[in-house]
Amino acid sequence: MIRVQCPRCGHGFTVEDEMRGRQDRCPQCATPVPVPATAAGDAPAGAVLARVSTTVTVPLSDADADVRPEFDRYLAALAAQVERLSVFAPTGPAADLVIPVTLATGGRGSFTVLVNPSEQMPDTAGLAGVFQALFGVKPPVTRGPAAEATLVFAVRGGSGYPNKSA
Repeated sequence: MIRVQCPRCGHGFTVEDEMRGRQDRCPQCATPVPVPATAAGDAPAGAVLARVSTTVTVPLSDADADVRPEFDRYLAALAAQVERLSVFAPTGPAADLVIPVTLATGGRGSFTVLVNPSEQMPDTAGLAGVFQALFGVKPPVTRGPAAEATLVFAVRGGSGYPNKSA
């Protein structure tokens, strides 16, 4: 059995080993969920991309208190989508991937992708894949002013510190 997480709603569930490398549907929201070709134990010793932190820099307003759990699941689903990507080579210099996330009124998500050092930025196709993955996660609908968060990932053992000088 393989454990997977829905990129849309964040629901975790298990699928049969025979589903490796294919897709299954989330039992909660019916979103197609990619199933890794290898089990977590089969992965190389060091992860190429690992989430270091998720920091909410501008919290949801009091008007959106009822969607805070949804916002947390949304951020977790965004991070899970990014961690599944293969936009960085398995070998090379360490780097940090920083993704500021803004959730505007009405549930409109916007993103920026930053890599430090910038020389480690993925190519155009890789960046397109990152944005496609991010925009593929359905954001919660909000009523109040924009909320902001920052997702930070260490690439090939990077420091995971978003503001280190180049």
